[in-house]
Amino acid sequence: DRLILMYATRDPDGKIQMLGMASAPYGSDYGADKWTNLSDDKPFIKPELPWEMNCIEAPTVIKHKGIWYMFYAGAYNHERQQIGVAWSSDGINYKRLQNCPVLPHGPEKSWNAWESGHPGVFVDDDGKAYLFYQGKSSLKGDYRLSCLKIRFVEK
Repeated sequence: DRLILMYATRDPDGKIQMLGMASAPYGSDYGADKWTNLSDDKPFIKPELPWEMNCIEAPTVIKHKGIWYMFYAGAYNHERQQIGVAWSSDGINYKRLQNCPVLPHGPEKSWNAWESGHPGVFVDDDGKAYLFYQGKSSLKGDYRLSCLKIRFVEK
């Protein structure tokens, strides 16, 4: 019954990037007066793990078997960004799936040695889910794109 917007914001000093959330009634005109900030008192997720450094950004979400999965980038691009996952049963309150990246940057001299970041998830008509992400080989390297099929492991 509502559209959820996840957005990146920074602390007052502009150093720490974190994610906030807002909602608007589904089907409204999505004008400024329709949005309710769901992160008034705190971000819904902020960098806390060593690999996330000072930045969480680029949230992208899919729902699988009643659980919302949010893929996100941890660390700024120039600090060897990596991809983590958080989950939610209601699409609003998220918890990290694990304390390490699910998709780290690659080994030295690889196409993504400097970064695996800025994820985007997509579910195809056949129900298969894919993770698109960017990588680069060095701080000054050219960005390249890649795609992985997401495999959900049932416990």
